[in-house]
Amino acid sequence: MQTENPIPEAWSRPVARILREGDSGKIEWTKQAFLDWRAATLSQFRYEAYEAIAACLENAGPVGLKVCLPEDGETYAFFFPYDGRILYAKICLRPCKIRIKIVSTHSPRKGDRLS
Repeated sequence: MQTENPIPEAWSRPVARILREGDSGKIEWTKQAFLDWRAATLSQFRYEAYEAIAACLENAGPVGLKVCLPEDGETYAFFFPYDGRILYAKICLRPCKIRIKIVSTHSPRKGDRLS
């Protein structure tokens, strides 16, 4: 079982920057991730996810789990606060470091564990 560790700034900073920019050409969602976001939050607005996730990553020492996925890039799973509750995210930073893919955003399904 993998352990949670601080997410490296080399990953969190570019991801937070991309989310803050909100450029849809640089932010890809899986269909399931957006459906799960809408179900968990009742929000139709992607920018609300961007703001919440970026704020989490900009805080000192966000903790997450590096995940191996069949994606081109480096992926981390982590929890982030949204509207008084905790949600789960899994995001892939592409090797170019100017594009991301939001793989998951939903209510935690494994309690307080990322693995």
